[in-house]
Formats: sequence, C-alpha cells, structure tokens
Amino acid sequence: MSDRDPRPTRRNVVVLFIDIVGSTELAERLDPELLLRILDRYYAACRTEIFEHGGAVEKYIGDAIMAVFGVPVSREDDALRAVLAADAAMTAVHRLSAEIAPTHGVRLDAHCGIAFGEVMVADGSGSNVRVIGDTVNTASRLQSAAGGGEILLSDDVARLVRRHALLDGVPPLTLKGKRDPVRAWRLITVEPDRGAPETDTVPLIGRTEELQQLTRFHDRVVRGRQCCMATLLGVPGIGKSRLVREFLTNLPEDVTVLAGRCPSYGIGATYRPITEMLEALNGDWPTIAEAVGTEGERALRGLACRGDAEYQDDTPGVAEIAQAVRSLFEVLAQRRPLVVVLDNLQWAEPTLLDLIEDCSAWLADVPVLLVCVARPELYEARPSWGGGMTCAMALELGPMSPPHMARLVAELRAGRADVVAHDDDGTYQRVIHGSDGNPLFAELMLETLAEGAASLPPTIQALLGARLDRLDAAERQVLERAATIGHSFSVEQLEVLFDGEPAMTAAPLSRLRRERLIRRGALPGAYEFAQTLTRETVYALTSKEVRADWHRRLADWFGDRAGDASEQAPFLGPASGDVSRHLLAACRLTRQVRPGDPLLPELTGRAADQLIRDGGQALHRRDLPAAIALLEQGREMLPPGRDEHRSLAVRISDAELARGEAAAAAAALDRAEELLPEDPRTQLTCVIQREVLALRSGARAPELEPLRVRLALDPRDDLSWCRFHQLQALVHIQEGRFGAADRALRDGLALARPMGDRYEEDRLLGGLCELVQWSPTPVPEGLALCADLLARFAGDRALLVPVLVTRARLLALAGDLGGARESLDTAGQYAEELHLGLSAVAVVQVRGLVESLDGNHQDARELFSRAAAALRTAGHGGPAVTLEIYAARETLRQGDVRQAAAELARGDAGPPQLRGELTALAMRGAIASFDGEHADAMSAADRAAALLESTDDPCLRGDVLVEIARIRRAAGHDPAEPARRALDAYLSKGATLSARRVRDWMKGLR
Repeated sequence: MSDRDPRPTRRNVVVLFIDIVGSTELAERLDPELLLRILDRYYAACRTEIFEHGGAVEKYIGDAIMAVFGVPVSREDDALRAVLAADAAMTAVHRLSAEIAPTHGVRLDAHCGIAFGEVMVADGSGSNVRVIGDTVNTASRLQSAAGGGEILLSDDVARLVRRHALLDGVPPLTLKGKRDPVRAWRLITVEPDRGAPETDTVPLIGRTEELQQLTRFHDRVVRGRQCCMATLLGVPGIGKSRLVREFLTNLPEDVTVLAGRCPSYGIGATYRPITEMLEALNGDWPTIAEAVGTEGERALRGLACRGDAEYQDDTPGVAEIAQAVRSLFEVLAQRRPLVVVLDNLQWAEPTLLDLIEDCSAWLADVPVLLVCVARPELYEARPSWGGGMTCAMALELGPMSPPHMARLVAELRAGRADVVAHDDDGTYQRVIHGSDGNPLFAELMLETLAEGAASLPPTIQALLGARLDRLDAAERQVLERAATIGHSFSVEQLEVLFDGEPAMTAAPLSRLRRERLIRRGALPGAYEFAQTLTRETVYALTSKEVRADWHRRLADWFGDRAGDASEQAPFLGPASGDVSRHLLAACRLTRQVRPGDPLLPELTGRAADQLIRDGGQALHRRDLPAAIALLEQGREMLPPGRDEHRSLAVRISDAELARGEAAAAAAALDRAEELLPEDPRTQLTCVIQREVLALRSGARAPELEPLRVRLALDPRDDLSWCRFHQLQALVHIQEGRFGAADRALRDGLALARPMGDRYEEDRLLGGLCELVQWSPTPVPEGLALCADLLARFAGDRALLVPVLVTRARLLALAGDLGGARESLDTAGQYAEELHLGLSAVAVVQVRGLVESLDGNHQDARELFSRAAAALRTAGHGGPAVTLEIYAARETLRQGDVRQAAAELARGDAGPPQLRGELTALAMRGAIASFDGEHADAMSAADRAAALLESTDDPCLRGDVLVEIARIRRAAGHDPAEPARRALDAYLSKGATLSARRVRDWMKGLR
C-alpha cells in the first residue's frame, strides 16, 4: 500500500506490544510529575528502537506501546526487525532503570509480545497507521502473559526468526479471547548475522557442472589476458565455499590466489577483505611495494593504520585506495595469473562493492579472475551487480538432488565408523530426505547420530548446539574464546584470553581440528572456523558477562599491537576496526548484564571515541557510507548532553549531503537537538547548517543578518561562527562576489585552526583553493596557498587534483604556460588513474583556457566543447552552457563570425552561470559590431557593463571590459576608460599575460 492509496488493505504484518511491568505500583509511589518524566523517557527509548528498526508506532494504550512492522512496505525480514526492536527496547528500558534506581528509588521492567498474521490496514501513510485484526489481539495477550523482562513470540514469528535467534519454548498459553491454547516462544537472544558454513572432508559431489563452468571461465581469463568476475550465489550450507576450494585446488601451480572475507560484524569494515589479502603478502611486500609505486604503497599501507587520530596527513582516499588495489592486482597478474576470492560479499560495504566493480571494469591486459561468493541477498543491496560488464558470469547453487545427497551421505558414513556401527537404513533415508539438499545439514545430522542422540533436531542451529554440548570443558573453553575473537583467530590471540598459557590451547586445538570444527588458516599460527554458523552458535551460547570481559581485553590487545608492524611485514591486520568492534561489543554486553558497572561509562567513552576516530578517518578518505555508519554509532554511544554531538551532527550532515541524501542530512541535525536539548549553541549551529542544506538544494539565499545578531550573543561559539562563514561564502559565490566569499572562508579558517578542528580546516582550505581562481586574491598569494595544500594533501591524489588545476590556471594567468601545462598533465594523469570523472572535466576546461591564452583558439574551442559535453552528460546543465559559450567565443576569435553566432544561439538553450551570461552579452555586442549594427552593439555593451558590477572576479571583469572597449572603438567612441579598467583588473589579480596584451592594444590607440 503506497502513500497515494488510502484504501483499507489486507496485509501480513508483525505486531509488537511492549508495556511496563507494575505501572500501577509506580503510580502509587511516585509524584505524577516525576512519573511523567520517567514515562516520557521510557516512551522515547522504545520509540527510538522501533523507528530505527523500520517499525511504526500505531498507538499508545496507557503505558503500552503498539508498533507495526510491514507498513507501508513489507520486507522479508519484518519479523526479525520486530524482534531486534523488542530486544533493543528491553535493553533500553533496563538501562533507564539502572540510571534512575539510585536517585529515584524505583526500578523499571517491561514485557513484550510479538505476533505475525493477516490484518486490515486502514491507513498506512505514516504516523496515522491503523491496524485491525486478530494478530493485534494475539500480540497484546502474549505481552500480558510475558513475565518481567520477557519477550514472547507467536509460533509464526518464531519460525520466521528461528535461524537468527535463540528461543525457548513455553507451555501452551491459555489466552483471553482465544478458544485454543496458543503456542509461544521466549526470546533468549537474537543475533541478526548468520554466515556460510563450509566442509571439504569428502569429495565434491553434485557440482561437476558448476566446477567445469568456473574452470572454463578461468581458462578464458588466462587465454584472453583479461579481468573477469564470477559471482557464486547460494544459501548458507549449500556448498559455495566448498566449490570454490575445489576450484582452487585444481588450479595450475603458477596461479596466485588471494582471499578475503567480509565480516558480518563490525561497522565500517570496508577494506577488511583487502587487508586480509595484504597480510598474506607480508613476506613478499618489499618487492610488491616497489612495483606498485610510491603512491600505491602509501595507500595500501594506509589500510593498516590504527587510526589513533581522526585525521592523518597520509590517509588515503577512496579513489586512491581503489587505484592502489588495481595496481596491486595488476602487478601480481603480470607475474602470473591471479585469482581473487571475496567471501560473504553480501555483507560488503557499498564502497568495497564499488571497488570490485571498478577493478572488473578497468583492469586490462592482465589475467585476473574475481570470484565473488555471496548469498542471494547481495542483489538486494546491489541489484545491478555484474550488469554491463564485458566479462562476467553468475552461478547460483540450488539444493542437491536426492541421488547426489545419497552419495554424499554414503561418503560421510564411510568416513565415520561410529555411524556405520549403529545406523539403520531408515535413519539413513531420513538424513537424505530430511536435509533438504543442504550438505551441511546432512553432515550435522549424521554427526548428531554418531554422538548418540535419540532424535534429530529440526534445524541446523539446533544440530550445532547439540554437537557443541558434547565437547569437553577444555575444547569448549578454546572454542568460546575463538568465537569471541572472530571467524579467524590466532594462537597468540587465544593466549591473551588464557592469560598467556600456551598449554591451555595446544591439545584442544588439535582435537577441535580432528572434530572438523576448525581448520588451519593461511598464516602461521592462524586458525578459522570450519563453518561460520558454528562460530555464531558458540558465540551466542557463551556467557555475555564473560564475552564482555574478553572483548575488552581484545580491544586492549589490538590497540597495543599497531606498533609491531615492520617494513618487511607492514600488514598485521585491520587493528582500527578491531579495536572499535571489540569495544562496542564489550559495551553492549556489559550494559545487558552489568548495567550498574562503575567501569561502564569509561568503557562507553572509549568505544565512542574510537568509533568517532574511525568515522573521521573514513570521512577523510571519503568513504561516505562507512563514515556515516561509524559516526552515527559513535554518536549513539555518547551520553546525551555531550558537546561532541554538535560537531558530529554537522559531519554526518555533510556526508549525507555529499551522498545526495538531503533528508538524512537534515535528520542528523534533528538528532543533535534531541541529544543536546535547549542548548543554544547546538540550536544555532543546526539552524546555520540547515540554511547550508537549503542553499545547496537550490533554495534562495537566506538573510544573513538575523544569524549574525544571534551569533553576536556568543562570540566564542567558534563552530557556529565557522559554519556561518561557510554559509556566507556560499551566498557571496551565488551572487558573484568572490572577494567577499574569499574573506568569509579566511575568517572561518582563522577560527578552525585554534579549534584544532582538522576537518573544518580541510573543508575551508579546499574551498579557498578553488575560490582563488576567481577571487581578487593575487596570483602569487594563490600559488603560495596551492604549494601549502600540495604538501598537506600529499597522501591523497584525489585531493591534489583540484589543487593542481587551480595552480595551472593561476600559472597560465601569470604567463607561465609551460608550468600550467605541466601541472595539468599531472592532474590529468591522477584523474585518469583514479577515475575521477568531474575532476577530469575540470582538467580539460582549464586546458582550454591555457590554449586560448596561448592563441591556439581552435584547440581551445575543441577542449571547451569536450568539457561541456561531459558536463551535460553528468547532469550539470548550467556550467555546460557556460563552456559552450566559451567555445563559441574561441570560434569568434578565429574570425568566423557567422559560425560563432550560430554556436552562441545554441548556447541559449539553457540558463548559463553569471560568467556565461556576461561572456554571451559581450559576444553579441562584438558580432553586432562586426555587422555594423553599432547601436545594438553599444546596447549589448551597456547591458554587460551594468551586469558586470554584480561581480568582483578580476579576470572576468577584464575579459568583458576589453570587449566593451573594442565595441566602443568600432562605434567611434573613446575606448580608453573600459580598457584602462580592464588593465587595472588584470594587474590587481596578477594576470600578467592578459595585462600585457591589453597594454599593447592600448598603445595601438595612440
């Protein structure tokens, strides 16, 4: 049901009820005003979790909240979203209880019920949603039946979320209004991420055709020396990774293989698979580093940085990293064919998906096969995945056929004498037909029989749990610690959690390998879980209190190990992401089991600081999805009232705006005001930032004076002043007053530097550098700024390109055309290597200026036309029209008046920028003057002169004034005054080449 269709509709939805336990007693004990404040905080906490998980609050009934998931749009994971929201809301209520207990003398608890079923939705347009049906009654009754702190799920909900949660059955409930007892389940824990299991202990069965397709595809890659991408899809346990391992085993010995896995946990772990590959190259790193070059080495080393500071001078950007990874793959593939395996790609960050597609599209003349292993939901995140690629294939593994399952089970039985000894054909057939064609399911069912189970659990998770219950204490202790570390782990990491006792790990590790629960990893001393689901089940079944302590210790260990890197082995793992991941997990678990822990505030502060640092690094390299996720998570970890919420809000807002998400950019500001209520500085900063958002979205320029009056009340509010100066600059630029914009940015910079805010400083410097091309700032001063920024941004060529373009324009104005071309060559090379489309257009545009100043007007015309076409294709109509007018001017300068007039008429098809409008007016005057229509020419010149007063761009003023002087001379009027003003404008800027030409022209007037 869409917003446009208000008619009642029948829908399947998930309904959630949550209510405070013992609210009557609270009302008796507390003053109504105090009770109201407590309930408001309770409502806000629950409402936040419901909204963040995609639900809608249908109504408030006393102290109860009713929420609906699946309106206005149904999602296949609505049940999971509801359960996650309920679990998070329950945690929030308990956290609120822990906060108020010491001061208010009361404790809060809640109970919750969740049901799924068919209802009538009377209005699904937003906050006015109304849901009617028996499912609502069932959820309400389940909530009433739940005990304090309990979440009860209906049977349908339990089936939908069973593979994501641990549930405990309760005796059938007799609910009011229900004729028959209702089956329900108590939620124990919910873990939304699930992984893909693996097994390679028996021959590959039933996948011959898929293996042959992969092999033939690789042969094509090698023969054609091209980069191709194979995407392998399938549900967990179906055998994707097993097929890949068989494929890798059969490869020729001269093939290089790199492998990395996307984790289901952690935030902003964009490049974790790449760093895993780099770890495997540590021994050969010096040779590789020399081959990928200085820039590539710096970018790849940047992935190994721990990120103690928000910004580092050598932090590589997204484009820089992508180019470095392409160079790495290219260097390796030039030696021998390369196969790159990326597992669990459904959990990849958008930036990594972009990088993979970038490699597939741009690597040429080298044999590289990208093998992407994923669940089908990859196509939900990236529906266009693989589309438009010249060399790509997709394979989806379905369930194995009964004959193939029979062969697999026979192989598994043959490998286990304990199974053969006491099984019977009935049980054998039950495994074949009950495993649903899933190899992992079949293997686990047989192993459960081997261990003497009387019955077969119905799900993979239950089978894993039964298998784990039979481990001895030492094996279980090792496995629990390993699961806390992650899918991959090392002996060294285990020893950290065993207080450095190697004897505690050696024997259990050997037995766990024999049991095929773990296997050796690619690096010395490294192991990994044989199945991802095993790791997740072990983790979920481990005490939360114990896990919290282990995560804290691991965060300390990862934080201390960054200094262990060496020139020979610089890649010791993604320490920065691991630190924040473990701190975040430690906080979450501590809150759940020890909400009153006196160390929790310090731990939470560490986690928030680390997340914000990681987010700052991601923002600096322009990995916007990861930056937003990290900064938002850090924001939610910070307690309300912390001043950091203000700066976080503007950074998240900037990142969302850069992604084109204006609504999300505004929502970040709303959230800051919620977390810093009634804080005048936050309110003012958000007001200013909202004006920036509006201006960037095409709204009219705001009135600045009311904002200045409010700012004057707090002269030390540096961040608000800094943002105000940026807003000022945008307004001035829109009005053509570049000198005022330049001064505004410099005022902002004077505040950002004492603040120590590198982020604000970089934004202001970047804007200032672009602005000096048009502002009255003299060329020498602009070139000095470019030199400073070339040193400042030396680690990121994506940031260097606009600086080099500005430098080229200034050098050309100063008459150093050779230096300008050299700067543009460097910028063009960087833009091409990093695939920076718009930056490449800027390079072409300034090349046109250089050729025009050098008198090569035909070359200049072609360059301006090329840049205009590229801008039109990218959707930038205004700048494209301006460049089309520039191209027509170059035609006029070649003396082809009629062609110039025709081209100028075509340029009228869209609204130009101010500089385009002025240039067009001057050209019309020049054409009319050539045709002897001097009255029309003077009229155009007068209009241009009037419009020229709206801008202080010296070179634009000089260019237009020169044309006005020529028009006046042709009409028999004195051209000296506009010519003299043009000369003054050029000289004030330091545009010596244009100034010399005007001076020579003026000499000819005498």
